Amino acid sequence: MKKIIVLFLGMFLSCNLAISQTQTENWESYIAYYEGGKPGSTTVRMDLINSAPLSGYNYVLVTGITYESEREDGFPKGDQTFKLLHKIGDELEAILNRNGENILVGSFMHNFERLEYFYLKSDEGIKKKIEQFYKTSYPNKKYYLNIKEDKNWEYYTQFLYPNEETINYMEDQKVLEALKNAGDNLTKARRIDHWAYFSDNASLELFKKEVIEQGFKIESSGKIEDENMPYRLRFHRVDNVDIDSIYPVTSSLRKMSMKYKGDYDGWETSVETD
Repeated sequence: MKKIIVLFLGMFLSCNLAISQTQTENWESYIAYYEGGKPGSTTVRMDLINSAPLSGYNYVLVTGITYESEREDGFPKGDQTFKLLHKIGDELEAILNRNGENILVGSFMHNFERLEYFYLKSDEGIKKKIEQFYKTSYPNKKYYLNIKEDKNWEYYTQFLYPNEETINYMEDQKVLEALKNAGDNLTKARRIDHWAYFSDNASLELFKKEVIEQGFKIESSGKIEDENMPYRLRFHRVDNVDIDSIYPVTSSLRKMSMKYKGDYDGWETSVETD
């Protein structure tokens, strides 16, 4: 199933659960449109991307129920359905914890269905136990259950984990959340500072020329102590900071910096309160 367009960041969660004493979980959620025109909500563990696939966890379990809703977009309506879905997720996790080592990597809610994604060290007997769980606890619910070998963790890396465009959108949204938490209502245009880094001065100068043509002003430009990207450019422009305004700006700057083999390193601005 292909992600089409990012809709908005659902929420950001950070917790202190761990698969080892040194691994802290980092959960994030996002909503995107998918083929067929309906949105889907994904909650995913972000901290596993640099270590995936984890050795020994060769099986992926995908399971969940179909729910009823009056919403045309396929999302649940009302707190009761959400509570039921979370309850089932917790119960599935408890079953798996009693029956071997597992890692919950995410969930996906789309078109009246919510699915949980677990990686397992062994699939022995799991299918039968989960089938019995649904038949006993939720006999009137239609459920989905699939266990298959996925040594490369493709379900996690290629489906659940957000693509680069989505990650960039989420990073912009985090800055906006920080501004709102500081009392900013995001309605006032203001100066926004940006940074970009390059491997050589010629690339920096080409990039600089383009941003000046787009109305940016240069704050500083020069060499810094960095082995890989020793040339830094700081530039600014007055823009609006709502997500529909700032994301096209940062997306364009990222693409432009890549054209010159550079690295766009984000933005910051002042907190504006009435």
